[in-house]
Amino acid sequence: MEHNFNLKDLNTFHLECTAKEFLCLRDDKDLQHLHTIYGKEKIFVLGGGANTVFACEYFDGLVAKVENKGFSIISEDEENIVIEVAGGGVWKDFVMWACDKGYCGVENLAAIPGSVGAAPVQNIGAYGAEAKDSIKEVLVYDMEKNSFQWLSNQDCNFAYRYSCFKYQKGNLLIWKVRFSLKKHFTPNTSYKALKDKLENIPQESITPMLIAKMVTEIRDSKLPNPDVLGNAGSFFKNPVISVEQYEKLKSFYPEIVAFDDEKGKKISAGWLIEQCGFKGRKVGNVGMHEKQALVLVNYGEATAEELINFAYAVIDNVKNRFDIELCPEAHIIK
Repeated sequence: MEHNFNLKDLNTFHLECTAKEFLCLRDDKDLQHLHTIYGKEKIFVLGGGANTVFACEYFDGLVAKVENKGFSIISEDEENIVIEVAGGGVWKDFVMWACDKGYCGVENLAAIPGSVGAAPVQNIGAYGAEAKDSIKEVLVYDMEKNSFQWLSNQDCNFAYRYSCFKYQKGNLLIWKVRFSLKKHFTPNTSYKALKDKLENIPQESITPMLIAKMVTEIRDSKLPNPDVLGNAGSFFKNPVISVEQYEKLKSFYPEIVAFDDEKGKKISAGWLIEQCGFKGRKVGNVGMHEKQALVLVNYGEATAEELINFAYAVIDNVKNRFDIELCPEAHIIK
């Protein structure tokens, strides 16, 4: 246990925030310690910090960082393999390991920063795939009851950038995740940019590792490296509106970027933000990235207040112009 711990290096926005107390969770002994604290003070469970915005300079409670490591093969047959991965593992490393073995299902999610245990929380997604597509079950630790429980894929209530863990104010943390991966590869090229990069490559030459490398190249060309320029990737979710509202907007904006969704039409948040003139706009130490209007960045020593004020300016402008409410994808901690 550490006191007055600086979290700047543990969040990809690199925002200054001091935690009253800080605890690394590496084994059952650390979890037992966490159990003794539960209910006595505020607790926030931290993964890789890649989707976390500390909107406060002082967190008056305990930040518990999941740091367990390791993986094991649970079962396999000719078609599938089930792999159990510790929540503290690095997501990018797990993806590249699976691709190197020729296992498929997570290759389109390559190069996403963060931890394995955080992947289900956000139901991370990119290039036509989501974490839920490969997650079989999740082992959660109940901080209050000091017990473990396996939750099935269905129990997690996965949806677009959402799970039952995302906004829970309860007592669960993700300790391990089991993934069901396929051994026979069928590439997912539903994302146009990826399909275009692969169009001149013979089908028999396409492997999970090739997909992972292509996805990494696309990401690197569009998104700033958080180690160089503080950011949390896409800051806002793509909003879903009714078909009726979409048709009305399309009559005014024929070039509007939208995708079919079971609840209506999913509108490109990046397009909305760009139309409002925020792409590349900088105010003080924060702004929307010049190559990707969806990425809010810290250009220097930005404060949480600067970042949140800028984010709400974006939300207000989009609302006033399009009558669409943007919702942050990033997890804001106050």
